[in-house]
Amino acid sequence: MGAAFLALIFVCETYAQVERRHDRVARLSPDAAKECWEEFASSKIAADYCMTFKLTHMPRKAKETVYNGTIYGSRSGDKVFTRIRISNPENNSPAHDFIMMSSPSDSKVWKAESGKFVEIEKKDWAKPICGGLIYSPIEIMMPYKFWNAQYEGPGRIGQAVHFFILTPPKGERVDGISKVRLALTREFNSPAQMEFFDENGNLSKTMALGSVRKIDGLWIMLEASVRQESTRDKDKLRFDAAKMRADLDKKIFDASMPAENPPIIYLKKL
Repeated sequence: MGAAFLALIFVCETYAQVERRHDRVARLSPDAAKECWEEFASSKIAADYCMTFKLTHMPRKAKETVYNGTIYGSRSGDKVFTRIRISNPENNSPAHDFIMMSSPSDSKVWKAESGKFVEIEKKDWAKPICGGLIYSPIEIMMPYKFWNAQYEGPGRIGQAVHFFILTPPKGERVDGISKVRLALTREFNSPAQMEFFDENGNLSKTMALGSVRKIDGLWIMLEASVRQESTRDKDKLRFDAAKMRADLDKKIFDASMPAENPPIIYLKKL
């Protein structure tokens, strides 16, 4: 299945039926595991999109905070671009504005500061996108798609999956992350869960992906959550409106341009 999961969005033109079987999950052969991973790693978004979302920070021992956000996506060749803006409506603070570019040869992240975009070093990609949240650029742009992948084996996490261990090549290390354990569904070869391990090999964060829905002929991910294992605090993201096949102005993703608000796009409620 041709699919992509960038910027927390699973956008594709085909999607199979919900898995009905509860049989044993067979281990893949080396060739089948290689084919499975390469199909996922080479997947790209099917079309431009714009979506709005609510991001709820859910600490175990404090009040929940809800953030508003907008995310834009596009691609050019093997490069996938994401623009994400997020703000806390309770304090009327300016939106945190990011541009992210992901590709097999190189990936980059920029953040708006004083009216222009400034590149964030790779080692800082695991830091929260803004204070009070758990989500970081590495969960949004998934650069580990292009890391070294090793098939671990089959399993179940509510559905049949195949686990892959991803380790960063030289020059791609991110502070606080030594490896990622990613679960691809057996039925759709789409990501279901990502586990992030720190430099000591301890599980630090778990990301789980939720249900999907068909909008304008494309399947999109409706929700995703990230849990901080040390505190059990959680961020839960839920998309609430979308415009697929949006034909976006590519200047939205140009980090050399001034950090101005993107044009308004009329969206369909989900």
